[in-house]
Amino acid sequence: MVPIYLSLGGRSLADEADPGRFYERLRREPGVATTSSPPPGDFVEAFERAPADEVVCVTVASTVSALHQTATVAAGMTGKRVEVVDSGTASMAEGFVAMEAARAATSGASLEGVVDRARAVSEAVRLVAAIDTFEHLRRSGRVGWIASSAGTMLRIKPVFRVRGGRIESVGRPRTRRRALDRLVADARRDIGGRPVHLAAVHADAEREARDLLERVAAGSTVVEAHVAGFTAAMGIHTGPGVVGLAYFCD
Repeated sequence: MVPIYLSLGGRSLADEADPGRFYERLRREPGVATTSSPPPGDFVEAFERAPADEVVCVTVASTVSALHQTATVAAGMTGKRVEVVDSGTASMAEGFVAMEAARAATSGASLEGVVDRARAVSEAVRLVAAIDTFEHLRRSGRVGWIASSAGTMLRIKPVFRVRGGRIESVGRPRTRRRALDRLVADARRDIGGRPVHLAAVHADAEREARDLLERVAAGSTVVEAHVAGFTAAMGIHTGPGVVGLAYFCD
């Protein structure tokens, strides 16, 4: 793990802060938190610590972060053979890419086989979520002033998805319940009758995430199920209250 760096009120720390306390502070002191990518040396150190001569590194989508490029630079600074895979996504969707790569490695796959599995899952995995407020996205530069202002005035609860490295709008329900209903309906339609690897993700909204997981899992053939909280570095950009789903089908 190579953590992103956070700055809270001028104090820097790695992305290992207690998420609950972090969100409390984010609510009290809006605008004090920022993120920055780790330097290549942090990746080199992680690669060197790995107890193998071959390493597969899975990163968050290169379209939303400089991490992929930094890891690629670092891969050329170590004597080990390192392959960097762009997950094209984030949160537990990226987590599924890493987990399936690890499972392939554990089963004895070659470096190429592990990379192939990671890339196959990156193409199959979906991440959809509902944002509680535009404000934090506006601060992070993910949406413009006009869009965020309109969203605040209308009190909409935008639903978005990450696909192929792009953040796309799916809908703009006017209430939280409708936004969550939209997530459930879209996921059920997409999954159909296929076996699914499923996770609910959230930013300081675990109860709603668990409810979302149960609703989607009902009537589905679930291979594995998880509830995963956003790290503080992700929560800075989305704000608390985000609830979503990450999944891919066999």
